[in-house]
Amino acid sequence: MRIDYVINKVAQTHRGQSEDQVLQAIHDQLRAVGVVPNGRKMAEYATAISALPQIPPNNR
Repeated sequence: MRIDYVINKVAQTHRGQSEDQVLQAIHDQLRAVGVVPNGRKMAEYATAISALPQIPPNNR
């Protein structure tokens, strides 16, 4: 449950950024919630998130 939360959060905030930045964000946030990340799985998530287009800014 905590992993899903972190992955969804990072997917919203770091999409379209470099894989290294996304991987670091996932790692840091998982550690913050007490999860020891699996490196290979986190790399897969980072690759997928970095391939997503960035969310355009909300200019209201």
